[in-house]
Amino acid sequence: MVEDVRKKGYDISGDVMKTPPHGYPTDHSRTNLLRHRSLIAARPLGCEEWLHTPEAVDRVLSAAADLDALLMWLVRHVKRAA
Repeated sequence: MVEDVRKKGYDISGDVMKTPPHGYPTDHSRTNLLRHRSLIAARPLGCEEWLHTPEAVDRVLSAAADLDALLMWLVRHVKRAA
């Protein structure tokens, strides 16, 4: 899912630890993702003329739809800190 989001032009960033969390091997197939304390998917929308028109709503909703599958996976599988 993260690669799908990258292919749509989003940068993936966040607070990343140097090593995977305790209990996970350093050669785990998803080490790069396990190291994230936070996950940010961002893509500049610019500040074009459309920003001040009703088209802005459609563009923002389109960006939200791009991230929907990733967000739903996170909601289902990532535990919140107590």
